Order: sequence, then structure tokens, then C-alpha cells
Amino acid sequence: MSTKKLLLAMVVLLAGAGTVSAQEAPKWSYIEGGFIDFSPEAGASDDGLFFGGSMEILRIFHAIAEYDEVGDYSFWNAGFGWHGAFGDPLDAFAEIAWRNVDYDSGSNDFSDDGASLAAGVRWMLGKNFELKGTATWADVGDSDATFRAEGLFYLLGNKLGLGASFELGDADTARVFARWNLGR
Repeated sequence: MSTKKLLLAMVVLLAGAGTVSAQEAPKWSYIEGGFIDFSPEAGASDDGLFFGGSMEILRIFHAIAEYDEVGDYSFWNAGFGWHGAFGDPLDAFAEIAWRNVDYDSGSNDFSDDGASLAAGVRWMLGKNFELKGTATWADVGDSDATFRAEGLFYLLGNKLGLGASFELGDADTARVFARWNLGR
């Protein structure tokens, strides 16, 4: 095959993939829950569960909340965000949240809270797969920056999602979860 034909075939395939992607936008109203593998730099690694959700408000804003229970740790956060900018298949987002961390081991208990800022992108790659990348700065105890990569495969007409994520920071966190999209 000549170089021109190969180049033309690649352009047609990429244009077709872009057309499929443009029909779907990331959903911002959902509930989710799953399993966490939590490995802090200081302290013992442990496993646990998390539950959270997001609710779209006025098409470009969303409210967020999450609760995690991991061994002696419990975490919760709640906040608001903005999303949009790039069109249907790709959303940039920014979020601000209030976070709380409680550690209850009997003798070394502590509790701390503070604000966090997050920014990233959510990208629908085709009809049934989403990628998400997030950078977060949190001022809870010591300041910490984390980076999360997430993949989500959708079933049942994009109502049910099955996903996994990995977050790097002062505590490395792996998650496996299910998400139920609300609304259309």
C-alpha cells in the first residue's frame, strides 16, 4: 500500500472514531461505590470501601461528595465543580472541596480537615469507554499533591459503569468500582 493510501486510511479511521466519540458526553450525575487498596507512606497499608456521587447543576456545574472507610482511617469530602470547555466527548473540570480525615487506632487518634483543589479531563473514547485524569492539591495536615488516572467501561446503555483507578501521592490508592449514571 502506498504512503498516500495509508495516510488516507488513517485519516478516515480517526475521523470515524471522532464522530462516534462526539455523540457522547461524560455524565456528571451518578452514584458509585467500590473497593480501595490504600498504601500510605507512613503507616500500615489497608483495604476498605468507598461510596460517593456527583450531581450536575445547570449543565456546567456539579456537586460532589464521597465517604471512604479504610481500616483505622475514615475520609469524607464535599464540594462543587465546573465542567465543560471542549465539547461533548472531552470535558475539562475544576473542583473545590472540603475534606476531613479521621484516624482512630485507640492510642494515636487524630482528626484534621482542610480544602482541596482538583483539575483534570474526562474523555469519552467511543460509546462505552471513558478515561479520566486528575491532579489534586489538598491542604489537610501537610499539603499533598496527587495524580489519578481512571478508566471506566459502560454497560446497559451507559447506565452502569465498571472502572478502576490508581492515585499517586503521599498515599498510593488503587480502586475498583461500579458507577450508576442518573438521568438520561
